[in-house]
Amino acid sequence: MNHQKYPLVTIIISLVTLIYSLYVNYEISGSLLGKIKITQLEQYGGITFEHLWNLELWRLFVSQVVHVKQLHMFFNVASFLLLGIILEGYIGAIRFFLLWFISGAVGTLISTLTVEPPWNLGTGASQAILGVAALGVLLLYKKIDTSLFLKFAVIFAILPALLLDLIFVHYPKLGHVTGFMVGWIIAFYYSHRDESLKIVCEKNI
Repeated sequence: MNHQKYPLVTIIISLVTLIYSLYVNYEISGSLLGKIKITQLEQYGGITFEHLWNLELWRLFVSQVVHVKQLHMFFNVASFLLLGIILEGYIGAIRFFLLWFISGAVGTLISTLTVEPPWNLGTGASQAILGVAALGVLLLYKKIDTSLFLKFAVIFAILPALLLDLIFVHYPKLGHVTGFMVGWIIAFYYSHRDESLKIVCEKNI
């Protein structure tokens, strides 16, 4: 496996998230940081299982880059950048994108099960970021990468999300837990399917 030099997927997804989320916010509220309601995001990519049954598959991607609160979006972009700068190079662009997309899509869909309609629209990048963070946790657990930068990135991504869940709903949200678990399964699969991952990582620590 080649250890790619630039985290292209990380940069592209971060820019798309930043630009699209701010654009949608401006379209709805007339301000880049104006207050909007989650129900207003349906036409812009918010997803439920009903949309999936109707084969509106584009929402699986777009729902992960549009946000209700732009300050939350900025934090998510920062978390994703920190993680992606380190982790994308370990597994390659395509695998990294699949890790982000699958864990985020599944986590976002599952998150809609705990909210009453019409507020049960799945949006935001938190589920995908926790899925990506799971790869970081796996690398730390296996002592493949024990750098302070990775430790900081993982804590920066996971701890605030967990604390906010405990403060507002008093338990980790189902979508967040699902995103992390799906990410862990994918990362575990990658690590066992490609034994060269450990060799590549060790050479680049």
